[in-house]
Amino acid sequence: MAGAQISSLENVRSGRRLAALLRGHDDIGAAVQATRAALERRPELAGRLAIWDVVVRGLFEANLGEAVVLGFLRLSEHWPAQRSVHDLLAIGRGVADIGRGAGSRIAHAALTELSKVLPRLGNAEELSAVLAALCQLADAGPESVGLAINRLEQLLSHAGAEDFSAWVSAGLRASGGRAARRRAYFALDDALSARLFALGRTGDDFARLEKRLAATMVALWNRKPRFRKLAIAPTPVPRRTSLAAGLVGLPETFAGFDGQRADQIYLAAVAHAGAHLVHSTERFPVGRLKALQIALVSLIEDARVEALALREMPGLRRLWLPFHTAAPSGQATAAGLMVRLARALIDPDYQDPDAWVAKGRALFAATSDRWTEPAISREIGGLLGNDIGQMRLQFNARSYIVEPAYRDDNLALWDFGDQPDAPAETIELAVDSVRIERREDASGQSTDDAARPDETLRARASAVALPDGLPVATYPEWDYAAGTERMDWTTVLEADAAPSGKPFDLPIDSDAMRRTRPLAIDRRSRPCRPHRA
Repeated sequence: MAGAQISSLENVRSGRRLAALLRGHDDIGAAVQATRAALERRPELAGRLAIWDVVVRGLFEANLGEAVVLGFLRLSEHWPAQRSVHDLLAIGRGVADIGRGAGSRIAHAALTELSKVLPRLGNAEELSAVLAALCQLADAGPESVGLAINRLEQLLSHAGAEDFSAWVSAGLRASGGRAARRRAYFALDDALSARLFALGRTGDDFARLEKRLAATMVALWNRKPRFRKLAIAPTPVPRRTSLAAGLVGLPETFAGFDGQRADQIYLAAVAHAGAHLVHSTERFPVGRLKALQIALVSLIEDARVEALALREMPGLRRLWLPFHTAAPSGQATAAGLMVRLARALIDPDYQDPDAWVAKGRALFAATSDRWTEPAISREIGGLLGNDIGQMRLQFNARSYIVEPAYRDDNLALWDFGDQPDAPAETIELAVDSVRIERREDASGQSTDDAARPDETLRARASAVALPDGLPVATYPEWDYAAGTERMDWTTVLEADAAPSGKPFDLPIDSDAMRRTRPLAIDRRSRPCRPHRA
């Protein structure tokens, strides 16, 4: 009882000190008192009011503006009861630290974005890791922290808090103290940034699992395709498996998956790719289809080949089903409904109240006697696409990515042909996928990689810019900050030294030369080419 009385007395004294500080700032003072009164009625927060007062005082004294203080008040009023109050206080302190380094506008953005990503940070350790990384960036690169904050929700949707922290630390080291390089890195404008982020702390999973994946493909499908590692694209949108010309391209890592989960998603991806190799026997002409229609036909084709695979090997459901985690939500979007339909077509126990999802499931089940015909994918996808159009749901082809993550980009299903007048959004659907690159041979005729299966798949995304020279070797490198060995991280280039354009003359003391015996020089040991003055 005595302890409760002391705590209550401290809360009163703290409230008076805060009120005194805010005297003369009527609007913000009234808002603080109203929020404080609301928090007193919540048992989980009432005992921490003295500490909460200190956090509010810190935000106010940092001169970050009323918007930041009011934003923290709103967050406090709507703080979820199941979440520890320590996390709320940590956010307040972290935002104050970020603001001191980068200014009030960035502090307000941090407060807004942190409230959005809070559900993704399941415990205090994850939240602390993200806050520490942002504070480190605000201190060492204040011009760049806003870039990372504005992408926080997108970044954390594909990786964990530790991966984000390692990415920030690596960016600060890689930039070498140069602001321009930091801005490019944290804006994800260079491939190094995307590669570091996507690899996170997991390293090169493809290299580790390649032999096992090849054996899995033979065991399941009696196929021996060539595997190719797909480089990380300079974008936070994750890479997907890609099939082309008898090749199976797999990302060097699946962002957000590590340990046993990484092994499972690679196995699921290879099993799905094998189902396409065996059962997707026709390519669909794109014609005048819109991007949404292409995506829906591809979704049905994914379900069709998996349904055929499950007829032969029912145990594959245990491999694929854990990655179907979509659930009904209040706000319907085209992409959201599609991922829910994908689950409905493989999970017989999944219940979804949406009429469009139910219609897709019914249409697919009604054609079970025709699942061996690829044409049903075009038929069902077309019908569902018309319904989406009538519902006037927005579909962003630029940001669309196939879900769940083990499925491929589906470009191998389509014959794009030569379509100079094709709708732009049709092409945008493939913006983050790997395409077979057409080249011109020495005779000027175009040659397609489909006729040359030994060619490596090439990513649309630009590669890391390297100095002039011929790559002759790669070596692993230990990243001490991330605590992992990065495979093929260091590249050795062989290049000719550039000629100076000037004769190499040294001042010569003629008397000294007469006193010195000339050296015998082996001409074969000269390190440079001769240069005529």
